Amino acid sequence: MSLDINKLFKPCQPHDFYGLRDHIKTFSELVERKKKGETQTGSILIVGDEGTGKSSLLQKLSTTVTGRKDVAQIIDIIPEEESLAKFFQEWKNKIDENSPEWRSLLEKVGKKKLGDDLPILKEQVKLPSAQSYTEYYVNRFIENLDKINQKLEETDTSLYFFFDNLHYFKFLDYHEFYPIFASIIKEINQREYRIFIVFAFNEEYLFDFDYEKYLTTYSNLLRVEPLTVSETEIYLRRIAPQLLNKGVLDLVTNSQRTFFDLNLGVAFISSDLGIDNFVERDLKSLFDLTDEEEEALYEMASYNENLFPLEQLTAYVDLSTLKLLEEKGFLWLGENNTRLVQESLLSTLKFRLKLFGPLTTLMVKLDSTLENLENNIAPSTKFIENAKQLAFKIRDRLSYFAVASKIQAVANLCIQKGMFQRAFDFSMINAEQFEHINELEQAGGFCEKIAREFEEKNYYFAARLYLKSASYYDAVEEDLKAKRSFTRAADQFEKLAASLPVEKSEYAVRGYLKWCLDCYTSVGDESNFERIRKKAIGLYDKESIHHNYFNSMKFVKEKAIIIEEIEPEPSEVEEVSIENIEKELEEI
Repeated sequence: MSLDINKLFKPCQPHDFYGLRDHIKTFSELVERKKKGETQTGSILIVGDEGTGKSSLLQKLSTTVTGRKDVAQIIDIIPEEESLAKFFQEWKNKIDENSPEWRSLLEKVGKKKLGDDLPILKEQVKLPSAQSYTEYYVNRFIENLDKINQKLEETDTSLYFFFDNLHYFKFLDYHEFYPIFASIIKEINQREYRIFIVFAFNEEYLFDFDYEKYLTTYSNLLRVEPLTVSETEIYLRRIAPQLLNKGVLDLVTNSQRTFFDLNLGVAFISSDLGIDNFVERDLKSLFDLTDEEEEALYEMASYNENLFPLEQLTAYVDLSTLKLLEEKGFLWLGENNTRLVQESLLSTLKFRLKLFGPLTTLMVKLDSTLENLENNIAPSTKFIENAKQLAFKIRDRLSYFAVASKIQAVANLCIQKGMFQRAFDFSMINAEQFEHINELEQAGGFCEKIAREFEEKNYYFAARLYLKSASYYDAVEEDLKAKRSFTRAADQFEKLAASLPVEKSEYAVRGYLKWCLDCYTSVGDESNFERIRKKAIGLYDKESIHHNYFNSMKFVKEKAIIIEEIEPEPSEVEEVSIENIEKELEEI
């Protein structure tokens, strides 16, 4: 299947433009009013959600510029980690480069280009008294524009600048950009220059950091809305009439899809993937992505922005994979940041991630497990393994705590139902989750909490969880908490040994008492160590090897011992088999 990815991601060309006719008419009227002197405002702000056609509208408006000598320049904002000074320098130099007729005038004004004398942003400058840095910077920007505007009037020429994706400066935290940009617009309007500024902005960020004050005060506002039902039908009849009978119209209009989503739906159906693939956003099949490329895109979709710090992103995504996606036209790769070319692709990815992502899938499965447990239906080992894999794929820290709370509820219910092995397996998923994000104290606290639920119900798993919590506490130097967990683990091992008949389980009893001694050794409790040792000696005959084993032991304070986990034999029985434990202990 061949798919023109670039055509799908880029705004439609002026000759392919569809819709927003009222905005085109409004733009023409505003321009005429400005030229006739009926209004000072020469700036227009286009706002809308991603994929609604802001960029396409800019392309179309640039072709409606009237006047034989008028000049239109479209600038797609892709701030490649450069200073704001460089951006404004380039903008000023565009004025020089747009019309060769002005160059002689500029040479008379000064031998250098207009932007060359701009100070570097944030560089220390001696500001005149009672003047802000923004005022100083704007004055340097427009100090020669009076003479240029005079030339524009003499030649009956107008300059149009179309700026796309102005909100990208917000992503890079260049908040200084907006007051400077707004002040330049204000000066151009008040001085009635023959310069028109038209810029597009994602509505999601319009009101952040007082952007409304900076950008809307001196601009006319054009708001772009998603397609209506009638517009969608006309659009489909124009580009793909055969799709009207395949349900695309209802799917798009009922969910207020944008231009990009509509084109994406057309691409899915045209590729014979079917409407279900569109609903499920099977991007891998549509774009012929590798597993690594698909994983990279979904990793980017897990962030809240459309600009991604490379240092953070490459912790999970290989840089070579990002370069391949750049070659395919999906994203732009800078030195410090990367961004998706089409913002609506991000929405599409988030849709897929939300509907079929690991967090949603895992939470739904856990809810189903809780319901089954109420009916005494135990979760299968296959499900537990699947839950473990899903939990590992979730990288959002807040989500970890949400999943941990749900898994704790499952583990507690398993304990109540006597499904002790299942409860322990779920507990290990949580512990490994917290370990994955280096929240070792949280992991220790969780293991300790579940261990308490096991007490008096299953000494074996209670002891193992206390040991696990002690190892986590010890790793973060929470000595008091580690000592508490080791002591409780020793108590559970002692009770477990006492619950078994020595004559039938001599090796198991020996093993549990040995672990009990190890725990007391770890916390330096010589008194309890000797108590358990003497108790163990008394359990066996003097001729027994176990009697000699405990009789020869001496208390030596050592570092905390982390007991390796014993994997139980697969069994339909939820309780731990004593015979299996004895066999495992003999092999140690």
